[in-house]
Amino acid sequence: MYLNKELDELFLPIVFLKDPEQRFNRSGDPKKEFPHAIVLDLFAAQKKELFKIENPSLRLSEQELEEKYQQWIGDKNADEEGTWVYYPWSNRLLHILEKSEFITLRTSRNHYKISPEEQRELFDKKIAIIGLSVGHAVAISIATERICGKLKLADFDIIELSNLNRLKTGIHNSGINKCVVTAREIAEIDPFLDIECFTEGINHDNLDAFLTQDGNVDILIDECDDIETKIACRQRAKSLGIPVIMETSDRGMLDVERFDLEIDRPILHGFLAGIPDEKLKNISPQDRVPLVMKIVDALKGSVRGRASLVEVGRTISTWPQLASAVTLGGGVVTDVTRRILLNQFTDSGRYYVDLEEIIANTKISKSAFGNDVLHFDLRDAARILNVPASVDTTHYPNQTQLHEIIEAGTQAPSSGNEQPWKWIYQHGKLLLFHDKTRTFSFSNTKNISTFIALGASYQNIVLKSYELGYGIENVLTPSTCQQAHIATLYFRAIDDPRADKVPFPGLTEFIPLRSTNRGPGISGDLAPLDRRMLQEIFARNSDAQLHFYTQKDKIQEIGKIVGACDLYTLLHDQGHHDFFERNIRWTPEAYHNTSDGIPYQPQVHIPTLPAALAVLRDRKVAQALRTVGGGSIISEASQIGISQSVAVGMISVTDLSPDTVFKAGSSLQALWLQATALGYSLQPLFSPISLFHREATDLSITEDDIEKLNGLKTRFRSITHLEENHLEVFLFKLTKSGPNPLKTKRLPVHEILFSENDIL
Repeated sequence: MYLNKELDELFLPIVFLKDPEQRFNRSGDPKKEFPHAIVLDLFAAQKKELFKIENPSLRLSEQELEEKYQQWIGDKNADEEGTWVYYPWSNRLLHILEKSEFITLRTSRNHYKISPEEQRELFDKKIAIIGLSVGHAVAISIATERICGKLKLADFDIIELSNLNRLKTGIHNSGINKCVVTAREIAEIDPFLDIECFTEGINHDNLDAFLTQDGNVDILIDECDDIETKIACRQRAKSLGIPVIMETSDRGMLDVERFDLEIDRPILHGFLAGIPDEKLKNISPQDRVPLVMKIVDALKGSVRGRASLVEVGRTISTWPQLASAVTLGGGVVTDVTRRILLNQFTDSGRYYVDLEEIIANTKISKSAFGNDVLHFDLRDAARILNVPASVDTTHYPNQTQLHEIIEAGTQAPSSGNEQPWKWIYQHGKLLLFHDKTRTFSFSNTKNISTFIALGASYQNIVLKSYELGYGIENVLTPSTCQQAHIATLYFRAIDDPRADKVPFPGLTEFIPLRSTNRGPGISGDLAPLDRRMLQEIFARNSDAQLHFYTQKDKIQEIGKIVGACDLYTLLHDQGHHDFFERNIRWTPEAYHNTSDGIPYQPQVHIPTLPAALAVLRDRKVAQALRTVGGGSIISEASQIGISQSVAVGMISVTDLSPDTVFKAGSSLQALWLQATALGYSLQPLFSPISLFHREATDLSITEDDIEKLNGLKTRFRSITHLEENHLEVFLFKLTKSGPNPLKTKRLPVHEILFSENDIL
């Protein structure tokens, strides 16, 4: 046996018979021509089996079959009967039945799933297959069932070891073109099937020959990975009236496009409608994933399939396929192809043969976070109102003023725009309550984000009251509060010594302008004077400190930690529920119909992020990514966003008591308003604070997770040089303000402000 490049490219056997139409037909003595070949003489056994199927009503014994064969052979030379076939790639020489008898015997057990008449009709059909990974299973299944007389195969790629998770071939075929390997395996099943290989794959120059040479193919089966080829072959098939079939090996999704019956049918069911033709040629890398997601309607994919799609080009190199799914797809495509060729199936459409759905657990896992309480319970407030006041009231704002003051209070920031405040007015005093029905999110560890928000709201109340001519005396603080009652505010004269001082009254005008900028902002630096003005605000708060980090390397390192925390939060069951079900309003309609939450604003720094978030919206996909350690696109988006900031800021406190965090929130709001006045934007970075303060007893976090989070916390404190006796309570990125960000809506005043008449 000889080995060379020419041999590696051979895919047709040498057939010794007198049929001039058979390629590689050869006369002479095959045994003499290939004296070193491995000879397998199967002729007699096949002839006896043919006698059996020709006499189905008889149960012929082995002895009777032998007698029948000896009677038939008589004086004939057995070596000169039937056909000899030589396979160069395996150096095997086989003696088998002649062509018509071979085909009759090999397809006999198709009857009557396929009638003899239908089988003969199918022998005249031509089928073209692009892509011989999934297409390998399709081609082998089609050839095994023999539903055509000619197969045209196209693929430029070679067999690699990683292909053998789904291609049923041997490692000895590594490095050989997939078309060649497939054609050889078909030839070893049926040497009389006409096979043509396009080992250079399909391109602009050979597409027409692939579809039309020696007559149009009857069906095109697309199993290629290249988007441009998918589009081009369909456009040409449509113009030629050739039906197209595609199977994706995910949920058994099958596409049927009957361009032979529907001349105006849009390619790919119209999923690419509205995309300019120029964008469908020479597709850029960043556009590929969104286009694939459109083509396969990714949100209907399997959980693991959607999870994998997010990871392509990150933790995995290509779309995953399993042997079980590929094998199933081969059978499904073959069945549908046969019925189309026999005019038994005439529809177009997208179909799913989803084994996980057909054969599934009867118990359905439900989210534990779906029953949010939506109404504030005023009974605690009633008890507080019945307690005699220890402080006399001296000033009484009118209804219009009170409305303006509370409206200013609502403009404070809160995690997920939850707005955890409720206010009750009684005879010149305002009672602030923590609305616990709005603050049970994953990010609200130890109520840190809640008291930051309540303190921020309080700062706005003080500023607006001062503008209207009132001072505010805060009598109760969170440390003295019971249940949901946070503070009681008394209206005073501005010069009343009991009233809180307002060091920056000019900031009031920026209350309605303050917003969270989730975009990239404008590159630049934090001016030294601006930095001093911002830090001066915290000079008046003895329990809290403000830290700025402006070095690019530190910002990058903090960005990596925040990215890791964001990813962990998003893949955590409760964090996922908060983001996708509670906080984000995914459509303009959804945002229009609510007064809280955050409108969906696609990030621009990673073009594929919106598509990834659409896939991640399914909790099962998030769980799958958490299992495999995926989802890096989320952490990368956070890192990129933070890297574009002029500074990362952090607020730390000496303890996590409610009153200390409340005061830090009040100072934060003054800082935010001052930053707005100076032309800067803030975006809170909640996830590190939420995760770093979680207890080891938190059952929603595994021991491995605790170890990872502790490692991130250690890195964070090392980078930020945080004093040992200080604890982080608020982290943010600071950017130069870009275009006006979309300001989040607020609950109307009548939903957060009550009078004693509403309660008693």
